[in-house]
Amino acid sequence: MSVTDTTEAPETEAPAPEEPKVSEPWSPGTDHKVIGTLFVVVGILCLVATGVLALVLRAQLSGSDTDLISDTTYRQLFTLHGVLGVFGFLGPVWIGLATALVPLQIGTARLAFPRVQALALWMVVVGAVMIVTSPFLDGAEVISGWSLSSPVPEGRAFGGDGPEVLILGLAVLAVALVVAAANLMVTVIKMRAPGLTLRRTPLFSWSVLVSGSILILALPVLVGALIMLFVDRHYGGQIFSGFTGSGGGDPLLWPRLFWFAAYPTLWALLLPGLGVVSEIVPVFARRRLFSHRRAMAMLAAVGVLAFAGWGSELATLSRGRPLFALGALAVLAPVALLVLNWLATIGTSLRQRSVRIPDLLSAPMVYAAGFMVVLALGLAAGAVAAVGAGTALHRNYWQVATQHTLFFGAATLAVVAALAYWAPKLWGHHLSEKASVPTAGLLVGGMLVTFGAMFVLGIQDMHVHVSSFDADDNFGPANLVATIGSVVTAVGVLAFSLDLAFNVVGRRGRRAGDDPWSGHTLEWATSSPPPSYNFDRLPEIRSEAPMLDLRTAPTGTMDPSGIPVATLDRAAH
Repeated sequence: MSVTDTTEAPETEAPAPEEPKVSEPWSPGTDHKVIGTLFVVVGILCLVATGVLALVLRAQLSGSDTDLISDTTYRQLFTLHGVLGVFGFLGPVWIGLATALVPLQIGTARLAFPRVQALALWMVVVGAVMIVTSPFLDGAEVISGWSLSSPVPEGRAFGGDGPEVLILGLAVLAVALVVAAANLMVTVIKMRAPGLTLRRTPLFSWSVLVSGSILILALPVLVGALIMLFVDRHYGGQIFSGFTGSGGGDPLLWPRLFWFAAYPTLWALLLPGLGVVSEIVPVFARRRLFSHRRAMAMLAAVGVLAFAGWGSELATLSRGRPLFALGALAVLAPVALLVLNWLATIGTSLRQRSVRIPDLLSAPMVYAAGFMVVLALGLAAGAVAAVGAGTALHRNYWQVATQHTLFFGAATLAVVAALAYWAPKLWGHHLSEKASVPTAGLLVGGMLVTFGAMFVLGIQDMHVHVSSFDADDNFGPANLVATIGSVVTAVGVLAFSLDLAFNVVGRRGRRAGDDPWSGHTLEWATSSPPPSYNFDRLPEIRSEAPMLDLRTAPTGTMDPSGIPVATLDRAAH
């Protein structure tokens, strides 16, 4: 039974605030859970669009001399696929989950600046709409790839509104992510419950703090570069152009600015997934994580080292490549150590028989296990690309496969695991337990087939931007396998989406109790779904797992009724 279900509040307790009346879903008010849910909806819509684009691209590459779409259309869809996947899906969906969950995890009633988060939500919507509409405008064919790797124009030589709308839309999205991330950082730092010191911060909230630190350092550089690119295109600024003329611009400056911002941003969008699995594993292993503080240090190390390897993405880099390769390799080390931490936690529980293998087959843990498998493949591929073979494997499908494995495959499975774990708390209903294993099998199996075939194409040196190929190139078999794998992955995404829509949105799933998983952190101390003010009472916080402490403390050492929230000093600790 949750803390909120025990004793009646004393007469001196201040009355709980009334729930705000929200008449329309597009008017979220200041309830962080509603704002977060809308962020997640926007992210899922962008995921659907990204997946449809991926299927079209894979259909074009399924055989030699395929003429399903033109080369120009391929480049446009390729660009949309990358930009929407990173900035339209991963960014908003993680911001949404963090917006909904961080205040619950740290024991507060609201975000630091809830209206700012609502503003960021609508900035994301505006930016996504601008990006989606850009291919239908003039000149959209000149930009290819999510890195916007087209020739930078001499003045208006490559004129047209399409690229400019895409540039501005991406800038709006980036600003929105910075604003939302900064708001979450302030919330974690300043609004934790008494007793919840920074060292006791739940690992998901800690990963959000580290991820936000990366975003507020990296994305302003991207926004500045996008503004300069817009000035080049619209006003003939010759910042990146004019290298061979009198303008003195440097076209090599653009990829350097872009990857300085984009490389750490990719890691920032994987970090919350590492935090999610760090929350799920100890709960279903029925023990504390092997070392909470060590896990915090590993997540922080990823945040620092994420800025060390951006130069490894530059094909034109002549100096410093070994140093950047070392940085790209170094960022993989704390992630690998974190995986070992999870495995040690599970292995210890199995060895001590505190948990059985069937107990590990709950939906969140199944998806978390799939995440670990795909993450391990991505880490191995990234290590290969970072060492001596990195130059040979650069700008071909090995790079594409590595990025997709880590920052689409693993990150998407982490999102799925997070939704399976926290949907009962946020929305009051469980996903299907029976569907979790086959759905995870489709997702993981499809990803391994798709990305494995892409690695083969990388070894065969198929270029990133190839839209068609001859039969003599011998790219056909691997591309066909990759297309089949992408279809299997799409079926898995569809199966999970139907599960989410039917059981959670449609409220036909099993009704959730206040603490259905016997969780460790504060969000499980309130009702499912929580009221707008989140908590009536909080348990005494003695460690990073206050709910576990409440269940396991000797009788009489902790008050099971908790502390009335109205009596708590809300100052930061």
